[in-house]
Amino acid sequence: MKIIEALRIEEGDVVAIVGAGGKTSLMFALADAAQKPVCLTTTTKLMREEGQGIAENIFFSDFATDPGKNFRQAEISLVTNSLIESTQKWQGLSLLQADELISVCRQEKVTCLIEADGARHLPLKAPEEWEPVIPELVDQVIVVVGLSAICKPLNAETVFREDIFTDLTGLRLGEPIQLEHVLKMLKHPAGGLKGIPPTSEAAVVFNQDDACSLKPAEKEMIQEALQGSFYGAILTSLRTDSENCEIIFDRK
Repeated sequence: MKIIEALRIEEGDVVAIVGAGGKTSLMFALADAAQKPVCLTTTTKLMREEGQGIAENIFFSDFATDPGKNFRQAEISLVTNSLIESTQKWQGLSLLQADELISVCRQEKVTCLIEADGARHLPLKAPEEWEPVIPELVDQVIVVVGLSAICKPLNAETVFREDIFTDLTGLRLGEPIQLEHVLKMLKHPAGGLKGIPPTSEAAVVFNQDDACSLKPAEKEMIQEALQGSFYGAILTSLRTDSENCEIIFDRK
């Protein structure tokens, strides 16, 4: 099934993407599949090269002067603040700026995709006190996890904020990460559920199936563990197929 259909993203929806293991890849895959125009942004930071050749970059200060015109000039717009020269990352929007952008997107019926978390390109992460940075007005939150961390030791090379992951799951540093630990983190109010607005729906994307294929019993485990907290979960391999997915469960 098409990823955008499985996640039920429609024209004019506002979607925040959090977690680790494929957030940016998912954002651009959804942007490519969505009805145009599409607006992309971040409330954290985004590497400069990640949007090059895909989206028209617009500074928020310029966007604010005539937002409708900017949407009409490009199929995919990436709205950010200025470039941080030392890191070559685009500075993300403040929550106030994000709210203003969302308001315009709703008026123009433009789908808005927001990367609202950072993970230093690691497959898993656990959020710090100030993370994720999700605007209250989003329709949906998608939590991404990377399956390539399964069976690997818990350390700074597999999990961003590994000490918090330990606190949430009970797994000690150096011990192998199992699916049960990922699920425990996902359904923890200080883990995968953290920061999701009460009016938003939430789903999980298990990415990197090409690195660690899930068995039928593991898919059943996911459904049993998460269906009370998320409306659905899908399985993707964004590196090899950015359009299609397998539905693990969907309770809509």
